[in-house]
Amino acid sequence: MNNIIPEEARYAAICNLYLYLAHKCTPHDGDTLKTIVANLDYCLKNELIQRWKIKDIVRLNILRNAVDFSPILSRFTIKTLTLSETGLTACVFVKPDGDIIVAFNGTGSSEWIDNGEGLSGIPDENTYIDYSIGGLPSKYSIVQADHSTNQQVDALNWFNETVAVNRWNESNRIILTGHSKGGNKAQFITIHSDLANVCYSFDGQGFSPEAIDSMKKKYHEDFQHRRQKIYSLSADNDFVNVLGNRLAPENQTFWFESFGNPHQLESILTPEGNFRPLTQQGRISRYVQDVSDDLMTLDPAVRKYATLGVMNIFQKHYNKNSAQNNDSITTEETIAGISVTIGAMMRRFRKAMDEKEHQ
Repeated sequence: MNNIIPEEARYAAICNLYLYLAHKCTPHDGDTLKTIVANLDYCLKNELIQRWKIKDIVRLNILRNAVDFSPILSRFTIKTLTLSETGLTACVFVKPDGDIIVAFNGTGSSEWIDNGEGLSGIPDENTYIDYSIGGLPSKYSIVQADHSTNQQVDALNWFNETVAVNRWNESNRIILTGHSKGGNKAQFITIHSDLANVCYSFDGQGFSPEAIDSMKKKYHEDFQHRRQKIYSLSADNDFVNVLGNRLAPENQTFWFESFGNPHQLESILTPEGNFRPLTQQGRISRYVQDVSDDLMTLDPAVRKYATLGVMNIFQKHYNKNSAQNNDSITTEETIAGISVTIGAMMRRFRKAMDEKEHQ
């Protein structure tokens, strides 16, 4: 493994961490990260403490320390922020050297079923929009049946519009990043945009085999070049980045020692905002990956019950409202999905026991 992680990956992690606090105090375009942190500190001191969860305070402490210890980070300026409690949340930071960081947040409360669709292998009809310079949609919108999801394409369309509004081109260095579902969106855009220079996906889930095959067919020999731009950075026992098939090359896949919940971004960061030490993939993560690998071998007509059914449970837990794009799964389909998933878990458990007996 190439253990060299670019310093800009840490900057990307800090930008992602900020997105989890962005709704606490809305910034203005042009605010520096130092100003943003000061405003967050003010909000924390002058609001009811009940509105801040412990994990929010931990995140703010890391963000504050990272900015205090890094003159470069302190001068990052925010250019665009799109906030949504239920769907796409994203922002643009501009580094002092002019490089652009585009960050996407984790799963919105209505995006859970969309996660399942991305792993199901069932094709969907999506609308891809070309934007003219100035950010206006062109008269040509492409409606295409493929293995992308509505929310992945929504993120790509948002990115393309942002590119057009800001008149970015090949002379700009654009860094895509995201955590969890945001990491999946960042990977998706990196494959489908010529302007993406590099992608740092933190705990970002993978894709169905069918989705990756669609990418290969679309970009042919250029597919390998595009995926070489992607880095996967995750906690040792993260259980999300192992879902589906990974796009990042093996030598650009990293695991960090974690503290606390391994799927929270702050688990791989020190209080000063640095990465924790590199390590090997953890046992829990390997087990979830084995179960996922088993599910990915199933026919999409069967697999969809597992991926959609399980995600529907999270959808019901996190949001009483409708899912994005009016996605819906019946109770019967959810129960069937749980059964398929438990079957895969038991198969992997028995295999592990058999291997242990033969050692």
